[in-house]
Formats: sequence, structure tokens, C-alpha cells
Amino acid sequence: MGMGRNILVAEDSPSYALLYKQIFESRGHTVTVTDDGEECIASYKNMTANSDARQFDMVILDYSMPKKNGLETAKEILQIRPDQRILFISSFGDELTPKLRALSNGTNIDVLEKPFNSQSLIQKVEFEIEGQVQTGLVPQ
Repeated sequence: MGMGRNILVAEDSPSYALLYKQIFESRGHTVTVTDDGEECIASYKNMTANSDARQFDMVILDYSMPKKNGLETAKEILQIRPDQRILFISSFGDELTPKLRALSNGTNIDVLEKPFNSQSLIQKVEFEIEGQVQTGLVPQ
């Protein structure tokens, strides 16, 4: 694994949010946790507005959140940066997949279904980011 990554999390469950933070910080990543879609977008806009700041390598979104769900949040983020890598974590994976295909051509968006183990979460995030960095993968 290369240098630590910058990860933005939107998760309304404090226990899941803490879990993500602990998993990724223990692996040398920087984690910003927000507890709903609106707060997530505000953090994202603050980061992208600051040209000196390191941009987010990955955004992890819970699908079902108050104020703004994961899908609405992703739409706004992709309007700002169309190649942003996004991982949805949801109990509604089957329902979510067709909606995501409509959102993007799918190369920068992935879904992890709850329940999951921490190893599959780590693989999704670190492999996705490494793949992007090593191959320069960006959606067409």
C-alpha cells in the first residue's frame, strides 16, 4: 500500500462511522466523517474549494441517510468532480445497482452490501484507489 489516502465518509450510524474511521486510520489513511448527505457535500465543497488541500481519494456513502440520501449526495459530488471514486455501503445493493448505472458509467462507483467484513471494505477502498493511481483509470 502506498501513501495514506484521504477518505470522506457519510454515515448516519455512529457505530458504523466509528468503525470506518478506526479501520482506515489504523491503516494510515486520513478519514473525515460526516453524518448525513448535506454535511458530506459541505465538507466535499470545502475541500475542493481549497486548491492547496489534498482532494478526497474516495467517498464512502451510506445509501439511506437523513436530509439527503447517498444517491442524491453522489449526484452532487459527481457534478463537482465526475471522476470521483465513490463506494456505497448499503443493505439495498440489488435495488441500488441500476440507479448507480444511471448515475455514471460505473467505473468510479462501487457497492458494498451490509453486512460485510472489514477485509472486504479495506479491499474495496484500497484496491479501487490503487487501481486508479497505478493505471490512471478515469471514466470516459
